[in-house]
Amino acid sequence: MENEQEKKHEFKLIVNKKDQEWPHQFIKGKEILQLAGSPADWVVNQLVPGGGADPEIAPEQDVDLDKHAPPEGVKKFQTRKPKTNPGQ
Repeated sequence: MENEQEKKHEFKLIVNKKDQEWPHQFIKGKEILQLAGSPADWVVNQLVPGGGADPEIAPEQDVDLDKHAPPEGVKKFQTRKPKTNPGQ
């Protein structure tokens, strides 16, 4: 029988339209690539609601996965080959 108190808090995120969980509040760009199964030289963009560009996340850049951190809600990311536009 699994002890509920031993279960660690997982932070939810969406990578390439797939639900994922991460055991820490912060995640680096290179860790998002690993979750996605994407090559290390690919680019990560954080998808933000509304108009405007989706910011690129550097390999060593931390992203706060707390649902109250901006943009509020579950954080969404997309990986892509370098020199391609997000959404393609």
